[in-house]
Amino acid sequence: MSKKMEAKAEQSALGFEVDDTVEPLQTRKVEVENVKSTVTENKRQESNEPIVNVLRNERVIVRHIPKQSGMVTDPKHVYSGGMAEGSFRIFVVPRLRSGAFVNVLTKEEKACLESIMGLEYNALNSFKTKNNYWENVMVRLLKQDNYLDLSVPDDYIKYKVLLANKDLIAPSLEALQDNPKATYQYVIISEGDESKHAKMNMNSRMRSYYEFGQIKDDPYTLRVIIETIDGRATAPNSKLEYLQEKIDNLIQMDSKLFLKVITDPYLKTKVLIKKAVEAGIVMNRDNHYYLREDNTPLCEANEESTLSVAAKYLNTPRHQDVLFAIQAKLKD
Repeated sequence: MSKKMEAKAEQSALGFEVDDTVEPLQTRKVEVENVKSTVTENKRQESNEPIVNVLRNERVIVRHIPKQSGMVTDPKHVYSGGMAEGSFRIFVVPRLRSGAFVNVLTKEEKACLESIMGLEYNALNSFKTKNNYWENVMVRLLKQDNYLDLSVPDDYIKYKVLLANKDLIAPSLEALQDNPKATYQYVIISEGDESKHAKMNMNSRMRSYYEFGQIKDDPYTLRVIIETIDGRATAPNSKLEYLQEKIDNLIQMDSKLFLKVITDPYLKTKVLIKKAVEAGIVMNRDNHYYLREDNTPLCEANEESTLSVAAKYLNTPRHQDVLFAIQAKLKD
C-alpha cells in the first residue's frame, strides 16, 4: 500500500472525510491537531476545575540580600555582599524526599496557566513521570534587582518557583523582618510597596545616610536593622563603633534594602520588643512573642505573634495598656 493510501486510511479511521484534492498528509496534520485541542478542552471541562484568572497586573522586585564575609569587607569590592558583579544564581523547583517535585501551583493556578499557555490538560502536574514540565524550569537571578511581571505566565511561574524555595527566598520584607534566616539570599518586594517609601528628592544612598544619622547612636535600633538584613543575631554587648561600621557597609552594598528596613513604621516598636526580650519581660519562642508573666501571645486570637504582628498589636489603641506596661517595666 502506498504512503498516500495509508494516509487516507488513517484519516478514514479517525472519522475524517477524505478529499483527494487536498494533500492527505497536510489534512491529517491539521485535523489531528484540532482533535487534540478538542480532547484537551473536553478533559478540562470534565474535570470541573474552574478557570479563574490568577494573573495580576503587578510587578515584583526580587532583590539580593547582601551578606558580609570575613574575606571581603570593602563594600566597593566586586565581590561585596557575597556575590560578584555580573554573576547570577539559578533556582529550580525543590524536590520532596520521594524525589518528586514540590507542587508550586494551586489547582486554580494550574488550570488557568494550562489554558492561557495552550498546554494540554494536566501538563503542569508536578508528579508526572514522563515529560515533566518542571524538569526544565529554572529561574536566573542577578545581583542587581530582578523584575517579574505577574501578568505574564512565564514570570508568574518563576515567581511561584521562587516562593517554593522557602529557605533561600524571603517571600516579603515583612517575612524577612519576622524571621531573618541566615540562609535567605533574596527577598521579594512588591513594586508598589517600594514606591511608598520614596521621600524627599534625593537618591537612596543620600536618603539612607540621612536616616542613619537619626539613629546612629542607638545600639538597639542598629542591632535590629543589622539582624533583619543580615539574618544573624548580634551580641548584646556589641560596641557602637562596630555596629555603625556594619550599617555603613550595608548601606554601601544595598541602600534600597536598608531604606526599606529603617523606614518601617513599626521599627521603634520592634526595637522595644527586642529590648523586652533581653530584659525577660517578653519571651521569644520560635520567632513568636509572648508576655512572660502569663504567656499571653502579642497578637489577636486569629493571628500568629510574629515580630511584625506583635509590633502592630502593641500599636493598636486598645492594646496601649500592654505597651505602656512593657515600657514601664523596662524603666524599672
